[in-house]
Amino acid sequence: MTRFLLLLFCIAMIASCKPGIPKDIVQPAEMEKILYDIHVLDGYVATIPIPDSAKKISAPLYKGIFKKYGIDSAEHAKSMTYYYKHPDILSKMYNRISERLTKAKEEEMKREEKEAKLKAKKVKPLDEAVEAKPTDTIKPKTDTAKHKVVKPVDSTKKVKSVKPIKRFKKALPSVQ
Repeated sequence: MTRFLLLLFCIAMIASCKPGIPKDIVQPAEMEKILYDIHVLDGYVATIPIPDSAKKISAPLYKGIFKKYGIDSAEHAKSMTYYYKHPDILSKMYNRISERLTKAKEEEMKREEKEAKLKAKKVKPLDEAVEAKPTDTIKPKTDTAKHKVVKPVDSTKKVKSVKPIKRFKKALPSVQ
């Protein structure tokens, strides 16, 4: 009876101990965040037209992501190797990453739509101003402050000699 209980206890212990993820591997929640940042960075790097420039720019950015999460490229590679051997865990992580990327894309599209609407509102008054009829400058206008008719200046007439104003005679003694 004691042997049976001991055997039953050992089986229960073995069944209750899950293998789990080793401590030297980046845990799934943290790895998800790292992979999300890496894929966003990959999207940015893909927009760079010159491949050599993309390589030069991306290396320090990847290092920045690793530094942000307190790991290095060797730990990342080791963790990815582990997750490649456990595709069930990796596929769950990528499902959540895909959802986050989709949500971020939708938010970005909404933000761009709002900006486009604001620009359209700003451009509309300018379009209206351009479409407005120009005023005729040849017709006499009324000065609203004094209610006098302002005559347009004829620039083709020759100007007779200009007499200096009395108060400026002192400032300009050579002009008589």
